[in-house]
Amino acid sequence: MSGFDLSQFTKAIGAETTHELSGLAYPLEKWSPQSCGAMDLLIKANGEWWHNGTQITRDKLILLFSKVLCVEEGVHCLKTPVEKIDIVVEDAAFLVVDYQFSIDEHQRGQLKLVTNIGDCIDVGDDYPLVLKGDRLYVNLWRGLSAQVNRAVYYDLVELALSQCGDVDNKLWLTITNKPYCLGDLS
Repeated sequence: MSGFDLSQFTKAIGAETTHELSGLAYPLEKWSPQSCGAMDLLIKANGEWWHNGTQITRDKLILLFSKVLCVEEGVHCLKTPVEKIDIVVEDAAFLVVDYQFSIDEHQRGQLKLVTNIGDCIDVGDDYPLVLKGDRLYVNLWRGLSAQVNRAVYYDLVELALSQCGDVDNKLWLTITNKPYCLGDLS
């Protein structure tokens, strides 16, 4: 899709400015627009967003796009009530860049992950940790995922070791009494 018009896009999702988008959750599952084809938008594995060969550096624009991003039939797309536009994602749509680990009143480990766009995710049944090869991800909403960056991954490994999570040559991190595999120890 060439000649992308941000003002048309924000009107299509019902917001006049990107400032109004902060914190909104759109009902993408209720929208059934026709596909408009592909847009030259790329989310790189390192979390950078690129449009027409130029890096997008406006955080508000990235936040806008992230609120209408989903995966349908294995394809990442931006979806509004009136159009659906395919985009390319090299690995995961988001990166986990920070975390907070705590113990609740029942002595269960709680893990909150923070993405590069500021979303906070409580790891658990709705948002589980998933090991794919040698990379750790958290499954998110609308078919999306976030890759756990190396610094956070190494901190989670230390947490798992402090929990004595090395069992059967694998390393396990227990969150809310559920074990998540962080990798092989061999």
